[in-house]
Amino acid sequence: MESFSLKGKTAIVTGSSRGIGRAIAVAYARAGARVVITSRKVDACKAVVDQLRGEGLEATAIACNISRKDEISALVDQTEQVYGPVDVLVCNAAVNPYYGPLSGIPDDAFSKVLDVNIRS
Repeated sequence: MESFSLKGKTAIVTGSSRGIGRAIAVAYARAGARVVITSRKVDACKAVVDQLRGEGLEATAIACNISRKDEISALVDQTEQVYGPVDVLVCNAAVNPYYGPLSGIPDDAFSKVLDVNIRS
């Protein structure tokens, strides 16, 4: 993947303990990035880090609930302590507290979607 090199870059991928976020984080690490694996569950993050390190790639696990501003700040601070400045941010983590037609979503659930998926 020489045409897509992230060698020497630091990337935070939110929601990267599984699914699309995990796939993005793995691809970035394989492209040379130092990747921060983050989700609310640190054990799930560590499993991805173990996989990447097993491939000889650089990764760190940092738990973060993106709906909490203080945790987002701590995520960036910890990343900078380990790797230096952040070069790439992938905002993959999201919530979906309501299943059904959008016309039926309660106001509090809609507010949560906006707060977490857009404002964070």
